[in-house]
Amino acid sequence: MDKKIVMGGAGAAIVAVGAFALLAGGGERAVGDYTFETAEVERGEVSRVISAAGAVEPVNKVDVGSEVSGKIIELFVDFNDPVTEGQVLAQIDPETFQTAVQQAEARLMQSQASVANARSAIERSEVNLDVAEKTYNRQKNLFAEEAISQAAWEQAEQNYKYAQVELQTNKVSLQSALAGLEQSKASLAEARLRLDRTQIVSPIDGVVLSRQVEVGQTVQSSMNVAQFFTIAQDLSQIQIEASVLEEDIGGIDPGDMVTFEVNAYPGETFRGQVSQVRRQGTESANIVTYTVVVAARNPDGKLLPGMTADAQITADRVDDTLRIARAATSFNPPRALLPEGEQQEAQGPGRGGPGGMRGFPGGGEGRNPMSGVLTEMGVDPARIETITADFQTVMQDLRAELMPQGQGGGGAFGGGGGGPPRTIVMQQQMQEFRRRISAAQDEILKRHLTADEMVEFSRVQASMQSQRRATAYRPDEDGGLEPVQLVIDISDGTNVQIVSGAEEGDVFVTRAISNSAD
Repeated sequence: MDKKIVMGGAGAAIVAVGAFALLAGGGERAVGDYTFETAEVERGEVSRVISAAGAVEPVNKVDVGSEVSGKIIELFVDFNDPVTEGQVLAQIDPETFQTAVQQAEARLMQSQASVANARSAIERSEVNLDVAEKTYNRQKNLFAEEAISQAAWEQAEQNYKYAQVELQTNKVSLQSALAGLEQSKASLAEARLRLDRTQIVSPIDGVVLSRQVEVGQTVQSSMNVAQFFTIAQDLSQIQIEASVLEEDIGGIDPGDMVTFEVNAYPGETFRGQVSQVRRQGTESANIVTYTVVVAARNPDGKLLPGMTADAQITADRVDDTLRIARAATSFNPPRALLPEGEQQEAQGPGRGGPGGMRGFPGGGEGRNPMSGVLTEMGVDPARIETITADFQTVMQDLRAELMPQGQGGGGAFGGGGGGPPRTIVMQQQMQEFRRRISAAQDEILKRHLTADEMVEFSRVQASMQSQRRATAYRPDEDGGLEPVQLVIDISDGTNVQIVSGAEEGDVFVTRAISNSAD
């Protein structure tokens, strides 16, 4: 959609009178010593677009190192080579590890022999026990018949018990031999595993992004795996880890559309979408940023890892809405063209003195939040007038008490002498002024509103304070400018969405050019 500012044009329906002269089709109005450029309220699309930057990265990137130490004797891949899972990337000298395997195999054979000996010993012990038991029983019967001496019977009994103990001991020896056998098997498995790990293999299908080793280089294993190779998986899908300022992170959600450009292809726009908004912020030089991950397709492989991407994230978007050129909401008119009551205070949102501050309880038309809230609630105009009159009386008394008197800064707003800097004093005094006004407003409302109305007032006030407001100015038929309070929402930097305060076709000033400069 064309987002050029409409400068007056045929939609400007206000007819020039007196000093007014509308330049045909030019979007300009000559008013005395000034020529005003104007913009017309129209319907269209408005998006809140956030700029961010980040590097192009693979969706899945793996750093491959070695789990054993040794000398690289052969390399099988280089930069940009495609690889498959399990493919050998490099070979570490296996000689030392082969020797370790042979030693482990020998220890395994020794353990197997120990188990065999232990089993043979058990078989011998079982035979001895059987002989000893039979001898013991026979000698026992003979001793009962007094056919042998007591010493002979006791010797038979002793031999029987010794045979029992010997069998039990040999069974324990077998358990120890079996444990040694399992340990030898584990040692052999570990030695073979370390031998296998002399081959550095790819854990995924992908492409080699970097290679940090050379043939003949000795590598060391450690707790932190070294980056001998970096392999990216499927470069047809990429992601961008973009840094977004904390004031812009609100409203960015997974699924938001993103466009981005890279320096390698000037003028070409790529598209993606937000896949993740990471909650952990990063602070640097008192600036907090959040990482927004953008996923994008890269079917032709043009986007390479490491490229810097300048991204535009569409955080919010509305179609077919009222919009106005952003310049109209920031225009600050010459004071001489304002109505008399507006010349001192009406200077746009957040500019100038207290009357221009958002939420300041006082000032001219459209800047008294209490009156606006009561109107939004549907309170009778007569009651609003009474409440407002009471409030203005309190305001006058507070100003007389607190505001500076004359050039010397008398009253409660002094700030002279050797105290704190004047700006700090003024801030403290303004905070006190606001506190006193807020307390006075609450007291007045309690006198005029019921308990239910007070609850409704708080609800409507909170809703209105969440709205962004701006003062725009439109030319009137008398050659002056009329301030209009607009409720605005998202902006794309060129246009601003209008929630309320204007209608399609309304014309507002965007710029003033002094004719005396010509």
